[in-house]
Amino acid sequence: MVLAVILSLSASSRAAHAQQLPSETIRATPKGTIGLGLMGAELGLIIPSAAGLTDVWALTVFPVVGATGGALAGYFALDKPGREKGSVAVLVVGLAGVIPAILVTVKGVREERQNAYEPPTIEIRSEKEQRALELAEAGPGLLRRSRSGLRVSMPGVSFSRGAVTDAETARLGGLKDRREMRLSLASGVF
Repeated sequence: MVLAVILSLSASSRAAHAQQLPSETIRATPKGTIGLGLMGAELGLIIPSAAGLTDVWALTVFPVVGATGGALAGYFALDKPGREKGSVAVLVVGLAGVIPAILVTVKGVREERQNAYEPPTIEIRSEKEQRALELAEAGPGLLRRSRSGLRVSMPGVSFSRGAVTDAETARLGGLKDRREMRLSLASGVF
């Protein structure tokens, strides 16, 4: 019992001694470098996409150049000894702007590419070809609504065969052979 008391007292004094830290502060100097580097990369993404540049080279070169310039500026302006003020704020702003910069860039690129997309045009030479194209667009139904109106045509028919368990056949432990015929009654372009 006495041994247990001595061990517990010595353990608590060691724990109290281990909690005392030296009064030195640890400097993490790349805060300004990283923060301004992130801000430069974000500006390198946003500015070209806002200007309408949606090419891959523009969306890779400008962020790399911006990140390099921002990192150099962050090192010389904020991380040199004696100039640590503001580096944490710059890091926070740089980190906070990553997601909005990516979203703005993706939105700008998507809108630019959608506006530039033109669907392929099909040259139709005769009225018969026009009618065949409209029927193909309208689908396989008996009643087909096409761009020019409602048409009646041969419906699409499909056959399938499969094994399906019934309640009665499952009780007996067997499978029932099942055949299906599907008939498309209505389809169209709406």
